[in-house]
Amino acid sequence: MLCVLSVKYRKNNLFERLFGKFLRDKYELTTVPVLKGAPFFNLTATVGKRGVDFERIIFEVGRCAENLLIDGEENIPKIKGIGEFKSDLLYNMLKDNTFELLKEKIGDIEFSDKENGIIVYNGNTIKIGDDRNDFNLPDVYLSIKPEKVEKYRFAAALYELCGVFSLGSTHFNSVLVNGEKKSLENYDFIWGK
Repeated sequence: MLCVLSVKYRKNNLFERLFGKFLRDKYELTTVPVLKGAPFFNLTATVGKRGVDFERIIFEVGRCAENLLIDGEENIPKIKGIGEFKSDLLYNMLKDNTFELLKEKIGDIEFSDKENGIIVYNGNTIKIGDDRNDFNLPDVYLSIKPEKVEKYRFAAALYELCGVFSLGSTHFNSVLVNGEKKSLENYDFIWGK
């Protein structure tokens, strides 16, 4: 299951400076429903100068702390039972689907460098997946996406951890041809037009 961590720092005013060490940090856990998938947790931590208590986060969300998406700039310490969600599964799927789409239009092509998504065709270098956020995600999922989490990471977490298997687009919207971004809506760049 997925957990999104949002960190808010209390304002550094006179009251905070005088009584900040006596104020308790506030951790608020909510469940966010997901269309055609399992819900995810959103943990909002309102903290002072001491920062986030990651042991408390493990207590609040349990094993979900192993797959955190951070909505902000917080760094996760190396503590057993807590970690940031990282995956290339959705990226590889989108890259392979874009390759198959190009293969339908071009014909018999092969990757020159599959790991980096590079194809050489008619003297042109085509790079697939240069911008991981260049795919369509339905508005229903964009509306629940945390503000500072990039679209690709949120979609990958929905796909892998929440079981949402229909994320709109099944391929990237554009590719790089000789360093220039070209849309896949019109395939004129393939034949050099």
